Amino acid sequence: MNEHAVRLWNALNGSGNLRAFLRVIRAGESSQGDDAYRMMFGGGLVGGLADHPRRAITRQLGAQTLTSTAAGAYQFLARTWDECARALALPDFSERSQDIAAVYLIERRRALDDVLAGRLDAAVAKCAREWASLPGSPYGQPVKTMEQVREVYRSFGGVERPDGTAAPVESRDVSSAPLPQPKEADVSPFVTAALPSLVELLPKLGRIFSSGSKTAERNVAAAEVVAETVIAATGARNIQEAVEAVRADPALRQAAEQAIDARWYELTEAGGGGIEGARKADAAARAAGDMLHSPSFWVALLLIPLVYMVLVSVLFGIGPEWPADVRAAIATAIVSMVVGAVSGYYFGQTTSRNRGPAP
Repeated sequence: MNEHAVRLWNALNGSGNLRAFLRVIRAGESSQGDDAYRMMFGGGLVGGLADHPRRAITRQLGAQTLTSTAAGAYQFLARTWDECARALALPDFSERSQDIAAVYLIERRRALDDVLAGRLDAAVAKCAREWASLPGSPYGQPVKTMEQVREVYRSFGGVERPDGTAAPVESRDVSSAPLPQPKEADVSPFVTAALPSLVELLPKLGRIFSSGSKTAERNVAAAEVVAETVIAATGARNIQEAVEAVRADPALRQAAEQAIDARWYELTEAGGGGIEGARKADAAARAAGDMLHSPSFWVALLLIPLVYMVLVSVLFGIGPEWPADVRAAIATAIVSMVVGAVSGYYFGQTTSRNRGPAP
């Protein structure tokens, strides 16, 4: 598969509306079962999915006698499949390849934005010349009604919105809302798929996720927090709906940007970066046992001998000859370090005790 195919696959994984629309197509073209991907024109099943079967079959449909090479869940004609496979570098006729090719045909009909946004009537009207079973198809074959289309669409999780409307928004002050806590489980595949779109729509996120979804896999906590923050800002029900809302409505995009800005420091730390991230990692390691499990302990143990080697060489003249100004500078640094550490520890302990509750 090429980059275009990967982009379409990510769009499919990231959009409940798109998955529901594919089910609408299958309702008229094949079936909702697993055998749909092996179905040939007339209802027979192909043996394997290494390639399109390219078999012309003749069937009587009412008063019409039709001959077709259509096959698969979306009933691709052989010539149509060849166009899709060539454009997307599809390696086979597998379920995944068929899904990607169907999204490609939707995109080619300029209906993909309508599908993602939930503009069902507009999407059906544009795709009716691609799939003969959709309402409004000009090919004279049996078609589904719009009521049947809506029933299938909604039953598979599609969210329909009239033209010109965005996702519903709750009135809330996102700047003062508590930062959602990241989940400990792996990042949702839907968050991973939606993250490149969020980075494109909210460029500031590129500072954290510069390499798109692959970065999200490495930065689980930050990806989950970004998703939940944007969902809260838009009032959407899930990340797919939030992305669609941000894309469609400039006001919601601004709300999402403000939410990200309000939590920027916590967001960067949630991803495991900075000093706080190092502290969390060290604390988690020590929780498994004693100090010997602490990475910072071993780092310090390896570095401290180097410090003593330099001190012995400078103070006692062992090794190379050190200029007098270098000796003075190092001696001053040592005194400052010791005094600063002792005084900082003392005042820190004193302040902590004074702030603590009375016994």
